[in-house]
Amino acid sequence: MRAATQPFKAESAKSWRDELRLQSRVTVPLAVAFLVELGIYLTDILVVGRLGALAFGAVGLAGAVMWELTYAGFSLLMIVGVVVAHGFGAGAKKEIASGARTGLLTALVISGPWILMGWFLTDIMALTDQGPEVMAVGQDYLRAMVWHLPASFMFMALRQLVTGLSRPIIITFIMIAAVPTNLVLNIVLVFGWAGSPELGVVGAGIATTVVAWAKLAVLVVYLARHSELSEFPPFRNLHRIDFAMWRQIWRLGLPVMAVRLVEGSMFQATFLLMGAFGATALDAHNVMVGALTLSVTLAVAFGHGASVRVAQELGGGHAQASQRAGWFAEGAIFVLVIPIALFICAAPDLITSIFLDPGDPANAATFELTRQLRWIAALFALVQAGEVVISRALRGRKDTMIPMLMAGAGFWLAGIPCGLLLSRTAGMGPMGLWIGMTVGFGVTAVLMLLRWQKMPEIRTG
Repeated sequence: MRAATQPFKAESAKSWRDELRLQSRVTVPLAVAFLVELGIYLTDILVVGRLGALAFGAVGLAGAVMWELTYAGFSLLMIVGVVVAHGFGAGAKKEIASGARTGLLTALVISGPWILMGWFLTDIMALTDQGPEVMAVGQDYLRAMVWHLPASFMFMALRQLVTGLSRPIIITFIMIAAVPTNLVLNIVLVFGWAGSPELGVVGAGIATTVVAWAKLAVLVVYLARHSELSEFPPFRNLHRIDFAMWRQIWRLGLPVMAVRLVEGSMFQATFLLMGAFGATALDAHNVMVGALTLSVTLAVAFGHGASVRVAQELGGGHAQASQRAGWFAEGAIFVLVIPIALFICAAPDLITSIFLDPGDPANAATFELTRQLRWIAALFALVQAGEVVISRALRGRKDTMIPMLMAGAGFWLAGIPCGLLLSRTAGMGPMGLWIGMTVGFGVTAVLMLLRWQKMPEIRTG
């Protein structure tokens, strides 16, 4: 136990240098974890791809839609990190424990509806004239993998606990171990190695489920054995509901989930609109989206760092330090993303060759289109990164409802109409759609930055 002179309380930054140190403690491990985490989904796709085009397409399509819904659930639970960080800043152990416990309860509550969505998802997707064979294979995959949801949601809630306490390094180690574990399980279960039956796409779903429960088990054991974190046993008194905390998590978390759905719907709408311009446009679009993976990952990591540090400072009553934390994250992400944007501008052919064979004449048109899109894609990388970070900084202030409305206005009242107008009416094609996405994120970012700058009264309830 800590001495009385060393309370369990977040350190406050007295300078920009302090903020660099404290924010790096959160953002660096999270950035690595997020990058590694991409490998779990990719290993499913890569291994299943060996089964043929049908399995590859079915798992890719059904899996992508299911993961989008799953991340919507994750978005709701991410507010747990803000609540915990606020309690950590105030040195309020009861608030930390209640936030973690209520987060776990929320994870269990949403698991049932999400499992039902996954179970019947392909039946709904079939209404969009998807091929019956593709839907049948996709259904086999989803009905094997939906059982990961309770574990994944509980893991996310506990992940927010350690992140809110500025101790996310365990998440990095768990993710690093999870990727090869998932790969080996996929190979064994999909192809029937080591005496295991050959399960095909069902094996990939089972592998995802097993890894999810293993990740949760490791994190629970870590929390139970940690000298400080063992003070917050999340499963103890789980039946005792703190209704004030329950209302707070849902009141703050639902708008965050809505933003995720609105943002994702803009990307999906753009993807569908891009398809009207042919396969070359879709290929070039996918290449540019892939090129943005690193910048998006860094932005999400710095955004989480901002939300945690802002909440910690506000919990401790340090309003000016909380504002500095938000501005630091916003400035830092631009410093990191500018080189990425410059690389996109300078090497479009190199980026495209990662995805497509430059020696194949059939890909020549795609290479040409990516050269045209590189400029707006580079600008988009900067604008998106800025929006991602400032939106999460606002979450750290427990400010989610108005930012949700701002996101709706930016993405759907500005971004989509602008993209439609430029791509169709003005005849700009794919370039117009990318400009529309950039405008959507740009308008949202400006609105949120103005709200952050005004620093209205913080609601802490």
